[in-house]
Amino acid sequence: MKSELDILKDVVLKLNELNIDYMITGSVAMMFYAQPRMTRDIDIVIEFNKLQAAKFIQLFKNDYYLSEEAIEDSINTSFIFNLIHLKSSVKIDFILRKKEEYRIVEFQRRRKVNFFEYELYLVSKEDLILSKLFWGKDSDSELQKRDIKGLLLSGYDKEYLIKWAKKLNLYEYFLGIINE
Repeated sequence: MKSELDILKDVVLKLNELNIDYMITGSVAMMFYAQPRMTRDIDIVIEFNKLQAAKFIQLFKNDYYLSEEAIEDSINTSFIFNLIHLKSSVKIDFILRKKEEYRIVEFQRRRKVNFFEYELYLVSKEDLILSKLFWGKDSDSELQKRDIKGLLLSGYDKEYLIKWAKKLNLYEYFLGIINE
């Protein structure tokens, strides 16, 4: 059976073949920057349009469960869609890049990194922290807080992080975490 890393590599190679811009986020990005914590899913932000959808479906349909309707709906609504690798049941969540100023900047700041001997685009550490602030703010999740603290242990662009935390109304929550 293929591992999550094998599935990630397969998906990245296919996205590159289709010239679809992407960035890996979520637990895979967390694994790169700090504490390894694999879940049975992979989160990928993509820039994707109707013209690319047919080729995407053709390239993925043999090895992955996918819903053509969900993909089309996602393009129209900017909601998430997913694929499930048929042999391993690893789920890949595709998140269409939002059009807000921050999400455009976040995507432009993605980093090309060497990840287990192949290259891929990964969310920047600062933007991963901001995403975790978004996810954790409403739920006050201890897991998100722990992840944020782990990410802050090594170098990061403090000026950028504070600027966007303030603009996105996350600064007070951020201060609460770092002052715990």
